[in-house]
Amino acid sequence: MDTRVVYLEPGKINLAEQTLPGLAPNQVLVRTHQASVCGSERYFYRGISVRPEDEARGGTDAVLGEHGEGSYEYPMGPLGHEGGGTIVEKGSAVDEYLGGGKVAVGDRVGSLIYPTYTDHWVTDIAHVQPIPEGVSFEVGCLYEPLGCAVWAALGMGVRLGDVVAVNGVGFAGHIMLQAALKSGASKVIAVDVVPAKLELAKQVGADCVLNPNEVDLREAIDELTDGEGVDVAAEAVGGRGEGLKQALDMVRHNGIMALYGDNYAPVREFCFHRFHEDGLEIRNLNAVHYTRLRSIEHMREAYRVVQRGVFDLDAIFENSVRYRLAELPEVFARENGALGDQGSMKTLVVP
Repeated sequence: MDTRVVYLEPGKINLAEQTLPGLAPNQVLVRTHQASVCGSERYFYRGISVRPEDEARGGTDAVLGEHGEGSYEYPMGPLGHEGGGTIVEKGSAVDEYLGGGKVAVGDRVGSLIYPTYTDHWVTDIAHVQPIPEGVSFEVGCLYEPLGCAVWAALGMGVRLGDVVAVNGVGFAGHIMLQAALKSGASKVIAVDVVPAKLELAKQVGADCVLNPNEVDLREAIDELTDGEGVDVAAEAVGGRGEGLKQALDMVRHNGIMALYGDNYAPVREFCFHRFHEDGLEIRNLNAVHYTRLRSIEHMREAYRVVQRGVFDLDAIFENSVRYRLAELPEVFARENGALGDQGSMKTLVVP
């Protein structure tokens, strides 16, 4: 079977055709229903990537580590690690999902690994998970990004009465913002440079929204907190480290820095003095860069919360855009040319 796949270089998206291999005993063939664009891919498109000396040591035991050494080299691909679809064929040894549950042809699954920018893909059964009962197919196809964001929300450390600031209220930051609102925070502050994202943050209940391009962020935070700083400063920006600097600048003495974004480039002029002198608690909120089983357990824990209807996901889909796979080159080019106007929560991709 031939299928389309996507490769990425700085400033360029290439669609190509690839012949899928026959199924190994432990593999499944999945027909894509929906994929979505990860913020990491936007950074890679802009040439913001990881230097060889900074590559992680995770190896192949990490769910997303199969590319191994040189995984950040260009051209990257086949791409797409957010998405889901329907199992249309399974290998002779496929019986259960990692973490439990029988596998059947026709199951709707979410993916944890590449490539989902495609019509069909072949993968080890350990790399997909069944979409839970009561969760729509479209929500289930957000398995990786939504699971990661919810798991981060569960671990960001918000307590009753806390003042919380979320730096970056795109898809993941928006989920963390909703979680802070539902966790009893006394004040929740949304920080972003995109006005449309700040407007959505206000609509779901943020007490205050701040655009670093329009205000002195430290002065604004000091005014909102009587000079104390916020109890929890969440970072969901990633890329070059702007969100890290913002979070560090606003967190109070003995406060929590809740770190979600992946920062690929070295962060310049970043001082760790306050980590020590202010006794900061640093929380790493990534869900999936562990052993495969532990990562699956994190995602299942997160999706139990999704299954129970805790989050307003209608707000996500109402503020997302949908494109065909063939449109991806134009979509990336257009979005890269208007970074300050990216109000979409998710860029969805269908075959």
